[in-house]
Amino acid sequence: MPVMLRSLKKVADTSEKHAVFLLSTAATMLAAGVLIGYGIWGSVGESEDAGSAKGGPGRSGPPSTPAMLVRVGTVQREQIAPTRTLLGDLIPVRTAAVATEVPGRVAEVFVDEGSTVVGGETVLARVDGTWETLQEKKIAAQIDQANATLRFEQAEMARLKKLLNQQAASTSEVDAKLAIIEQTQASLDELEASLQEVRTRMERLNIIAPFDGEVVSKHTEVGEYIAVGAPIVDIVSTGRIDAKAMVPQQNLSLLKLGDAIAVKLDHTDVEITGNVVAINSKGSLDSRTFPVRIALDDQNGRLKPGMGVSLDVPAMPPSTELLVPRDAVLTKPDESVVWILEIDTRALEQNPKRDTPGKPMTTRPVPVKILSHTAEQFAIACVRTADEAALKPGAQVVTEGLERLVPGVPVRIDADGQPLVAVPGSYPNGQQMVD
Repeated sequence: MPVMLRSLKKVADTSEKHAVFLLSTAATMLAAGVLIGYGIWGSVGESEDAGSAKGGPGRSGPPSTPAMLVRVGTVQREQIAPTRTLLGDLIPVRTAAVATEVPGRVAEVFVDEGSTVVGGETVLARVDGTWETLQEKKIAAQIDQANATLRFEQAEMARLKKLLNQQAASTSEVDAKLAIIEQTQASLDELEASLQEVRTRMERLNIIAPFDGEVVSKHTEVGEYIAVGAPIVDIVSTGRIDAKAMVPQQNLSLLKLGDAIAVKLDHTDVEITGNVVAINSKGSLDSRTFPVRIALDDQNGRLKPGMGVSLDVPAMPPSTELLVPRDAVLTKPDESVVWILEIDTRALEQNPKRDTPGKPMTTRPVPVKILSHTAEQFAIACVRTADEAALKPGAQVVTEGLERLVPGVPVRIDADGQPLVAVPGSYPNGQQMVD
């Protein structure tokens, strides 16, 4: 019995503590709710008072729409020569595998890959000329011997002629001596030609660069034995470099020799203007394209063979069209749109006595059709006839900030040179807000 009484007492104490805990929690939550409600009510009151103090409608009035910053360009009507961008490569004007004309051991090599050479001056390599020197001495000695023999035979011929006049020698003896003299003279001429050949080979022991250029590969080293025609180095020309592109046949008729073509180097901002120097008549039967070469200056070696380029070639004959900056056209899969700047007549009617300078402006989208393009402009035409009166030369179109425009929203032209940056604001599209 005492044990049961103690258990009941323990249960009662636990229930009492649990009830106290629940009451304390409820009281705390009630107090917090009162404080939060009071704070919200006070904030609302302050907002209404602030609105009333400014002379506005307070909480019940509609919020004003701030102007969106935009930049604009002007619509023009000018002649345009539409272009088409093609891919091409830079190729050297001349390439040579410089070879030796003299066989022998390579004594010296004076250049490496990347070396710059001057045509007619730079010595690329030298072949050992020991054997040519010995051959020269040998032939020179043979020539001296032949000259001595020739002088002796000529003297004998003179004596025979005297004897012939005295009838002491026969005509056949004179003819035989004359044949010996002619044979000796022929042998002497042959030896002199051989000597000239040896000396020419000796002059060509030094292998000279054939034109101004750069060494792109080396095929031999000192100590190697090379035969006649063995390549020493490969050279590509410098100074002028050509851009080569395959032009479709529909564009080929719009090109002619001497035309100026803008060529842009891939992955850089380098753009160079060159002239068409060759239009090859032999094209590709598969692609119906024809190789065209444009001569360029290599910019002191900055442009190198093998670099990729893009070039704009005429796509259609020149025509007069409406032109807008490329940034003014918002292209979509279904249609292209330009946003035209207009006076906000609704804002003028609501507030005719504006204190701010200038007239309120807004924008609206105008569907357009892209006819052609250049590197910086689009030639366009209105899709709807009703828009032609607004989209005319002199009209202003948005070039920056048009991705976030909404029809009828006030805009303000920003003349600052810095890019427009969208920052978080109360406007739904995230456009930077202007007070």
